Amino acid sequence: MKKALVVLLALMMVFGLAACGNNNGDAADDEENIVVVYTSSNQEILDLLEPAFEEATGIDVQFVSFASAEGFAKAQAEREDPQADVMSCGGWAEIHSDEDLFEPYKNAHYDEYDPAVVDPSYLSHSNSGNTSVLLVNTELCPIEIDGYEDLLDPALKGHIAMGNAIKSNSAYYHLENMLLAMGSDPENQGVDTEQGWDFVEQFLYNLDGKIVDSSSAVYKGVASGEYWVGLTYDVGALTIINDGATHVKAVCMKEGVVTKTGGPGILKNCKHPENAKAYIDFITSKEWAEIAVTVPGQMTLRTDVEVPEYNDIGLSNAKILDCNSTWTSEHKAEIVAKYQALLEDINFGS
Repeated sequence: MKKALVVLLALMMVFGLAACGNNNGDAADDEENIVVVYTSSNQEILDLLEPAFEEATGIDVQFVSFASAEGFAKAQAEREDPQADVMSCGGWAEIHSDEDLFEPYKNAHYDEYDPAVVDPSYLSHSNSGNTSVLLVNTELCPIEIDGYEDLLDPALKGHIAMGNAIKSNSAYYHLENMLLAMGSDPENQGVDTEQGWDFVEQFLYNLDGKIVDSSSAVYKGVASGEYWVGLTYDVGALTIINDGATHVKAVCMKEGVVTKTGGPGILKNCKHPENAKAYIDFITSKEWAEIAVTVPGQMTLRTDVEVPEYNDIGLSNAKILDCNSTWTSEHKAEIVAKYQALLEDINFGS
C-alpha cells in the first residue's frame, strides 16, 4: 500500500510538472503573437492603429514611442539583438542612411502605389507624407508671417519655438527646408552655400534658445500662447486647428516647402519577422489609409483614398522645393554635424 502511494504521488508530480510546462508553453506562444514597433507617430494615430491592426490580424502590437532620432539610434545600438521588429521613426531617408539595419520585403500593396513613391529596394515602406509649415498665434504675433525671412524680425526674438534637429525629424526637415529655401545655389540645392548657413545662424540667434524636446510641444506651445510662432509640420498644425483653435494659422513658407515621405522598415534579425510583415502589409493597405486620413493632417500616398477637405494645408498654392528622400539620406549626417557645431558656437547647446 505504501509503495502504491509513493508511485501515485510520483505520477502526480510528473503530471503536475507537465501541466506547468504546458502552461508555460501557452504563455510563450502568446508572447510570440506580437509585433514590437519603435515609433515617432503621434498618439492619436496610434490609438486608431492599435485596435484596427489587432482586429484585422489577431496580432498584438506593442508601440514604443520615441523622438525620431532617439528611436532610430536605439535600434542601431540593438542591431545584434533587436528588441523591436519594426522601425517607424522617420522614413525613407533615415532607413537608407543605414541600410544594413533593415530587411527587404515587398509588401502586399507595393504595386498599388505610384512607382514614384515606392522604394525599389523594398527596405522602406512609404505610406504617408508630411510637409514643413509654420504655425502662428495670430493673437500674439505682432507681425504678418509669410515665410522664413519674417522669422528674423527682432520683435520675435525669444518668441519662436523649434524642435532639436539632432533628435527630431520634423525639426531636421525644417532645417533642411530652410537651407534649401534660403540658399542661392540651385545646382547644389543651397545646402553648402554661405548664404543658406548664414541665414540659419541668424535665425538661431533670434530663436534665442527656444529649442524644445518634443515635436508636439512646438504646436501646443503656440496654441497655448507660450510661443508666438512655431516651426512644425502639417499634422501637428492641423491637429491644433481642427481641435477648434481659431487663434492660430498654418503658413506654407513663401520661399518654398519640402514634402517628405514617411514609412517604416523591418529590422533585420527581428524576433517576429512574419508578424512584422503582417504589420507592414496592414499599414500600406487601403483599409488603414481610409482610417488614417480621418486624423487631422494625416496624409496618404495612396491615390485611391479620398483625403478629407479639413486636411488641406494649402499645398496647392505653395512653391514645392525638389528634395527627395534619397538626397536627404546622403546629406543628413553632414547637415546635422554642421548644425550641432553652430549651436555650440552660439552657446545654447544641443
